Amino acid sequence: MTVLIGLILAVAVGVLPMVAYGLVLWWFDRYEKEPLGLLLAAFLWGAVPAIVFSLIVELALGLPISLLASPEATSLVEAAVIAPLAEEVFKGGALVLLFVFFRAEVDSPVDGILYGGLVGFGFASVENTLYFAGSLIDAGFGQFAGLALFRAFLFGLNHALFTGLLGLGLAWGRAASQPLVKFGAPAVGLLAGIVTHAVHNTSVTIAGQLGWPCLIAFASDWGGVALLVGVLLWSSLREQRWIDRWLDDEVERGTLSRGDYEVASSHLARLTTRAEAIFSGNLARWWELGRFYRMVTELAFNKRRLSRFPDDGEAEDRVESLRAEVKGIGAKT
Repeated sequence: MTVLIGLILAVAVGVLPMVAYGLVLWWFDRYEKEPLGLLLAAFLWGAVPAIVFSLIVELALGLPISLLASPEATSLVEAAVIAPLAEEVFKGGALVLLFVFFRAEVDSPVDGILYGGLVGFGFASVENTLYFAGSLIDAGFGQFAGLALFRAFLFGLNHALFTGLLGLGLAWGRAASQPLVKFGAPAVGLLAGIVTHAVHNTSVTIAGQLGWPCLIAFASDWGGVALLVGVLLWSSLREQRWIDRWLDDEVERGTLSRGDYEVASSHLARLTTRAEAIFSGNLARWWELGRFYRMVTELAFNKRRLSRFPDDGEAEDRVESLRAEVKGIGAKT
């Protein structure tokens, strides 16, 4: 019974904070919520395939090193080199697949950071659970509580930061017209994730002997998080400007009513309108309004992309399709 309670505790502290962080990150995607299926797939990729493949590579590379070097040197190489490379490459695999098969879903840096962050939270939820379970079994509740404080809270955003940097790079590359940025931004994003991961692992490993290097990890991790939060806020404001600009002429076209345009251009007005539907007990209208606002946002984003890439036939077809759908739904809202 004690083992079962410990396992439940390890899973709860390992998973629940990551889910909570993921929901906060999802909130930043205010104007065009990503498909829930893709968001869940990103989280699960981090939790299962990325963990499994990373462990295989880390064990395969760590074993020969342990035969040639001291335990201390082996631990440092595994933490500073092998783990960052293996984990960021395999976590990033989900983002590469997303950009290959669902690239139309990534309209701005917010989307790239969101998907990357969720992969990271999925990875951290399983990794933390394994660490917490082992701590409870080996050293008891006291060490578990200290480890949980560090891994789930003080450094709980780490894996989301590392993979979020790659997501940001991929999103930036997709929006770029210059080939250097288009292909360079994803490479820089991956490199930034690996380096940031390596700095954290190296600092924490050395801190076991010296203590103070933990401050380097703290500064690097939270500095990176602050950077991504800044990008999220900036990108969210920019998305609102896109909606203002690229939906205005849709009123003249007859795609949108003036009232629908004004509500769609304000996040607060959207929330208020949908809340009114909820409080009136009209769940069908609440759902339909959410779908309508996602469509008008996607229309604005695709119009902007078409203005930057006039030969993008996919964006052109999507604009025409969305115009027809928005016009049909708008009459009902």
